[in-house]
Amino acid sequence: MAFWWVNHKQTFRQETEGGYIWSPKQNANGAKNVSYDNLARCQVGDVVFSYAYAKISQIGLVESVAETAPKPPEFGSTGEYWGENGWLVRVNWQPLQQPLVPREHFELIQPLLPERHSPISATSGRGNQGVYLAGLDEALGHLLIKMIEQHADAAIKVHLLVLAEERDSSHALFDDVQALQEVVSTTERDALTKARLGQGLFRHRVAEQESICRVTGLARQEFLIASHIKPWRDCDNHERLDGANGLLLSPHVDKLFDRHWISFDSDGQLIWQHEAAADALHCWGIASANVIRPFSREQEAFLEQHRRHLRTDR
Repeated sequence: MAFWWVNHKQTFRQETEGGYIWSPKQNANGAKNVSYDNLARCQVGDVVFSYAYAKISQIGLVESVAETAPKPPEFGSTGEYWGENGWLVRVNWQPLQQPLVPREHFELIQPLLPERHSPISATSGRGNQGVYLAGLDEALGHLLIKMIEQHADAAIKVHLLVLAEERDSSHALFDDVQALQEVVSTTERDALTKARLGQGLFRHRVAEQESICRVTGLARQEFLIASHIKPWRDCDNHERLDGANGLLLSPHVDKLFDRHWISFDSDGQLIWQHEAAADALHCWGIASANVIRPFSREQEAFLEQHRRHLRTDR
């Protein structure tokens, strides 16, 4: 599953009502646009966030891969500088009961924006008119889902529950596996039971030991990621669900921690060795960690292994 952000203020009504997104393959002058090419990369089941009038008011699931199609006649005179031949992707759009205004959460979103072809400006938070369909990093995709999940259509919630890498137990749609069995297929149920419910249990166990992000101090758990200290792929079944093998971290901090750009010493202080990590932390205004309490002996055992893989300038 991939995450996409579409800027379509000019065609928002036509596309959301019609159940699609469309872009030319090139502008009328023959110029190419990377964000137009992104339509050809969409796969069935991908998530699309609809951004128009400074808010995300709809979330959609891709229903078909891109097909060649002329500019929809309902566009009228809109986009006169667009080429007539384009890409069309069918999307199952669902309106949110409460739109999300990204600029109101810009402090959280800004560090996760793409370095190139960002859907909104990394400095002002305003929409980037030169980008139609932008690909998003998983961390940003999951953050947006956490922010709007409670306002999504129930069918989309089920799909996200099955496919999303992180499952926020505080927003869980169902109470137990039996309820899930009534609404999802056997394949989806097996995948969810083996992995996603495990993620929910892991998050719950981490939250019993960690109440806030140790770096930013953020206590809003709906915005925090339960990050494995010892990577999931390297864990045995017990370690994967062990609450001592995790920390609750803000998304941008999790990205550095997960890739071993930063770690923590035995006293809970933030440590790093690579200049790139220092630059990132400086830009984010982070000088040290919030030492809420020492790590437990079990946590320290996992962190000792994490520190061995800390990135260096060498």
